[in-house]
Amino acid sequence: MFTCSSRHYRGITTSFYSICIVLGTVCVIPEFTVSGHVGSTAVLPCDLESEDTGTPHIRWDIGSEIVFERHGEATYQGEGYEGRVDVPEEELRKGNCSLVLRNLKPTDAAVYRSSQIVRHTKISVETETVELSRVDLSVDGK
Repeated sequence: MFTCSSRHYRGITTSFYSICIVLGTVCVIPEFTVSGHVGSTAVLPCDLESEDTGTPHIRWDIGSEIVFERHGEATYQGEGYEGRVDVPEEELRKGNCSLVLRNLKPTDAAVYRSSQIVRHTKISVETETVELSRVDLSVDGK
């Protein structure tokens, strides 16, 4: 017959709860609500959670539509967002991946998702997309 001492059992229980707490904080995606008026500027919050020694690769999208993407100096602005969106490179280096959306339009109202594209090694072509935040943007008329 197998028996566990209460000390052994408490150690297993404590370890189990510690793992759950760690996994719980890793798996939670921050969700924000932002509102702005037509013609104004909105900042959709995002922070990089991990220190990456390479050049961060950030993507903002609405579903399958890419709104903005930055990898170093290279950027892509989605259709309808040209000249209105940016994640400033100097802010990104500090871990701030917030999207600046200027000249808001009623059609900008949506749920935006930010993600970091992570390469596993410098020479690897394999990447992983890690969701960083979700922002529900509402746009009010003037």
